[in-house]
Amino acid sequence: MFNVFKPKIDVVSQVEFNPDVIRYEQLLDVFWSSHDPTQVFGQGPDVGDQYRSAIYFQGPEQENLALLSKAREEAKLVDGVLTTEIKPMSIFFPAELEHQKFELRQNSQLMQLLASAGIEEDFSSSHLGTRLNAYAAGMCSILKKREIDRMVDNFLRCRSNLRQIAQR
Repeated sequence: MFNVFKPKIDVVSQVEFNPDVIRYEQLLDVFWSSHDPTQVFGQGPDVGDQYRSAIYFQGPEQENLALLSKAREEAKLVDGVLTTEIKPMSIFFPAELEHQKFELRQNSQLMQLLASAGIEEDFSSSHLGTRLNAYAAGMCSILKKREIDRMVDNFLRCRSNLRQIAQR
């Protein structure tokens, strides 16, 4: 049954940032480079109006910067049209738990490794969860990937050594 009163939702990422560490303009650069703002009715394999390209601003300064960055991106286009909407931020509701840190939760080996290390925190809002989700999705830098790979290898080696000691 179709519910005509169901509110329209947008699948978004809310980014909290410290302007003393990173400027809003830098975040906008990451936004434009991390997706296809000309794709209509979704992003990548995710199809539907709720996956469209959008920037939600807080205040007139962010609105102006977002509009300027969109104009800059539009000027770079050879063909196509930017479909990105720029709208004021309204009420933000976190997604259900099964949608939080999706890539990390799909990586059973990494989740088992974290559990065996005694790390069973709520990854939905943790810094560690964000980093590991990016790692699981293949979205971190080569240096960060190597660093995490090295830590995982060290942990597995250590765990294996402990098992051997326990079996003696």
